[in-house]
Amino acid sequence: MIKTELLAPAGDMSCLRAALSAGADAVYLGGQRFGARAFAGNFSDEELAEAIKLAHFFDKKVYLTVNTLTKDVELEQLIPWLTPFYEAGLDGLIIQDLGVLERCRKAFPGLLLHASTQMTVTEATAARFLKELGVSRVVPARELSLEEIITIKQETGMELETFIHGALCYSYSGQCLFSSLLGGRSGNRGRCAQPCRLPYTIAESGERTEKKKNGRAQQYPLSLKDLCTLPLLPRLLEAGIDSLKIEGRMKSPEYVAGVTAIYRKYIDLYEKDPDGWQVEKKDLDFLSHLYVRSELSGGYYEKHNGKEMVTLTKPGYAGAAETVLEEIRQKYLQNGLTRKVNLTIWLKEGEPAKLRAVCGGNTAEREGMAVMPALKKPLSREDVEKQLRKTGGSCFAPDQIAINMEGAVFLPVSALNELRRQTLDLLADQMTEGYRRIYSPRLQTPEPEKKAEKTTEKAAEKTAEIAAEITAEVPGLYVSALYTKQALEAVKSPEVERVYLSADAVLEPADREELLNAVRMRKAEKPDFSFWLMLPAILRSYSRPYFERLMEWIGKEDHETLADGLMAGSLSGLLWAKSAGWTKGLSLQHSAYVFNRETLDFFMRHFSLDSYTMPLELNRKEGQALPGENMEMTVYGRIPMMVSANCVRKTSGECRISHTQKSLSEGLPVRGFRFFLKDRYQAEFPVLINCRHCMNTIYNSVPLSLHQYLGEIRKCSVRAVRLDFTDESAADAGKIIRFFAGEEGQGPTSYTTGHYKKGVQ
Repeated sequence: MIKTELLAPAGDMSCLRAALSAGADAVYLGGQRFGARAFAGNFSDEELAEAIKLAHFFDKKVYLTVNTLTKDVELEQLIPWLTPFYEAGLDGLIIQDLGVLERCRKAFPGLLLHASTQMTVTEATAARFLKELGVSRVVPARELSLEEIITIKQETGMELETFIHGALCYSYSGQCLFSSLLGGRSGNRGRCAQPCRLPYTIAESGERTEKKKNGRAQQYPLSLKDLCTLPLLPRLLEAGIDSLKIEGRMKSPEYVAGVTAIYRKYIDLYEKDPDGWQVEKKDLDFLSHLYVRSELSGGYYEKHNGKEMVTLTKPGYAGAAETVLEEIRQKYLQNGLTRKVNLTIWLKEGEPAKLRAVCGGNTAEREGMAVMPALKKPLSREDVEKQLRKTGGSCFAPDQIAINMEGAVFLPVSALNELRRQTLDLLADQMTEGYRRIYSPRLQTPEPEKKAEKTTEKAAEKTAEIAAEITAEVPGLYVSALYTKQALEAVKSPEVERVYLSADAVLEPADREELLNAVRMRKAEKPDFSFWLMLPAILRSYSRPYFERLMEWIGKEDHETLADGLMAGSLSGLLWAKSAGWTKGLSLQHSAYVFNRETLDFFMRHFSLDSYTMPLELNRKEGQALPGENMEMTVYGRIPMMVSANCVRKTSGECRISHTQKSLSEGLPVRGFRFFLKDRYQAEFPVLINCRHCMNTIYNSVPLSLHQYLGEIRKCSVRAVRLDFTDESAADAGKIIRFFAGEEGQGPTSYTTGHYKKGVQ
């Protein structure tokens, strides 16, 4: 039976020691850069190297989080920053950005690469693809059921790491822009401000007027209870999950030690005696008093979603009883972190003092100062043993000490201490030497040195810029629509060159034939016009029947010429299309995050994209640094702030559907924008209720609109600007199309420019 890894968080060196002391098999931690917990203590470069050595001294592993989206300008600094840690023996990297994955795969042979939960891996096809790329482990989305996790394991053989304890996000990790749009602190860049823990009112669209009596109270509908899987532990172990992960890189050493110790205890008990395994109530009580939000829940392992997963009234941590914290300190934090060592010393007059240290099959010997005859008080065995036991700071604890001493001899205490220190240092180096590597950079053609600019060269550049502005091709106008009637308005608009329609909408019979006839007429008038379908941002195993139905519909003789391409919102969408034999166009939604050229090259190489969408968190300069000939840029539309497996409708008590994989695969309808969330400042965030995929999308309270920058954008080399319609009526969609086409009307009066000017840190 393969031993399951217990993986603990380490926000700083004290948490690292706490995790190791409490029985973690491995720790995950972040450095000063590229990590998704920018506000944790994190490790300096020197501390990180020390942490790797310390963990290896105890035969434990260290995984470094490089799980943020990385901009082009940062990507060049990644490999030089990681190289010392690779050489120190770092065991693995936890990665979100596919461009980072590509760079690290090429640069660091032998280094384990783990796909972060921020990569939003939700089904087996994506996991298998990552395995083929050299990824050794996937941390799947926390929203998956245990059944789905088992399916991924069985179909791919991939190592899986899943969360077993700690805080849960309301949104699929990697699919949240809430903090980013509201406060400029991006969760994708490690700076989440946790707006999900703030109060909101859930209301139906008909409740916007003041006629509604007894208004709903503000609660915390986006604040999930903390995860605790201790009662489920046997099922997780039997499922073959390779690594059980505790959340908490921003938590205290007491939290890390306490939670790790409890799970260590019960993992060991199950491996020793599965039939007699049971959880003691005192241990569950212990966990429930250790920094939790109101109550604990089993998360999504056995439940698809529900009100009982949400901590509606108490979003903040309750802290922990001082008696509990003191118990943890005494047991795990104050006794030191040590390994037993056996010491043998030889002290013979006229010969160098010699000390041998043995630990875990490793042996080290050093010689020191020559032993002198005792002129006054000779060394006693008690004196020698006392000095040899002073191993504080070395992580060694002497077990057996053998003293070979002849006659009345003398050695200064300082010499004895120095001999002990040198010998134990040598032993520690030997015990960690096998982890170290040598970095061998691939040969690269050096870039030519840039000559100093002259005034004439600057003038020439300026002239070229002006010429480019005059001759630049005006970007095309594309439209995406959630609803058929919105798409119909776009198809009828002669200025629109491409229309994307939600694949959910095209499978609904309402107004479909009118739209398809309009598409046929438009194509006959203008052959360059194209009609595409948008796949959902999240695809899970139960979405297969939906996707197969879609492919069957497209494949019908009278439809196959209508759909010119598919827009995917994820790696899964691209892979499903490819595996279905799709040979037409593929486009990429902003939710797949092309933050740098390496990522774009990756997608182009594997999928030959027709186009991709500029990420909504890049500013204008960062977006312009990416190749524009295939880029679409969103210039209007409500930005999706969260994509969630949970449901505000169900939390409000308005839903009675018991979702199962069977009911989801049969295809329930899309409920639309029946609900919205109202925050403390009365801003209203529309919620798209999609029962077919049992998924909520929470949109921003006002649309993005870059109409005042259209002149500037038209001078850029983007392929097209795009209008994204969500809850707009067909009439409003038509007005917005005409305005952005320069025909008539005024722009939106209430809007945001998003990150176009400033971007995110």
